[in-house]
Amino acid sequence: MLKFICLLLIICHCTLAERKVTFLSTNVIFNPKYFKNYTLYIINNTMNMDMYLNRQIQRGFKAHIDYQLRLANAKNFQTVFSHNTDVCAIVTSVRDSLFKSWFLDMSKHGNFMYSCPVEIGHYYMRNWRMGGSMTHRFLMPGEYRGKAFFFYGKYKAKSYDECLVLTIDAILTN
Repeated sequence: MLKFICLLLIICHCTLAERKVTFLSTNVIFNPKYFKNYTLYIINNTMNMDMYLNRQIQRGFKAHIDYQLRLANAKNFQTVFSHNTDVCAIVTSVRDSLFKSWFLDMSKHGNFMYSCPVEIGHYYMRNWRMGGSMTHRFLMPGEYRGKAFFFYGKYKAKSYDECLVLTIDAILTN
């Protein structure tokens, strides 16, 4: 019985321990129809962003988000989880979600708008650090790639109008 209790304490400690996200790299592809410039960069493991909008971001602005994992000794990343979401609906919703918690935390470090439409202009984020509590609990420690495709229309259909593609590589550790 003592062995069982010790094992249970070890398991609980491992699951409750603060997870750490270390940013490795970023890549951005933006559509000049929507953005004058979009820069995403890492300094001292903090994320920084400068965005210059050419047009308003309106209702119907969506994102397709892929979480990818690279297994040990593998060359390629494999998709673990994909999700489509309406960006404006999440930002203005009272419902809590992981994406909304990210947005709220990021907004403490920048000048994001809390509603759509988002007006033409310059938006920024400075020195944002992703806390381990902001990761899905089902993600095991490892090397991850997050890809976010922002668009209007239907994802990868004829109506698809790509606005922005963000790629962020990171390591998740316990």
